Amino acid sequence: MYEDEKTGVPAAWNDPARTALDQMLENMKNFKVSAASGQFSVTPASGEDLLRVIRMLQDWLGGDHANTLDQKPMLGGSHGARAMAPFVQQIASDQQGFLTQLNRLRDVLADAENGVCQAMANYRQNERAVAGTFGK
Repeated sequence: MYEDEKTGVPAAWNDPARTALDQMLENMKNFKVSAASGQFSVTPASGEDLLRVIRMLQDWLGGDHANTLDQKPMLGGSHGARAMAPFVQQIASDQQGFLTQLNRLRDVLADAENGVCQAMANYRQNERAVAGTFGK
């Protein structure tokens, strides 16, 4: 274990799931920046498909599904089940927990949505520019 410099929370040295999630979230932020700088474009049909998926995920994350994950699980009445239940709940909701990571995802989905909208605008602008060359 080591202490995460950003959060001060102990974390495993080689946590591939955390590293992958951090990379994915960073890529979503970079996606918005790349679209804003005009580095790529997306057709309206493809953009609408992407937006539909992003909005479905936003709706799901905004629902009550997450609230059930931070409750103490009903694992049974055995000594082991009673001992494990609070830890399972803590893992779901602590600083490095699943719910915390879902909240991070929710935060960057707005960036992804903005990036897709900008990429669609880039496509329209490119189409107008190319169409303008045919009229001359």
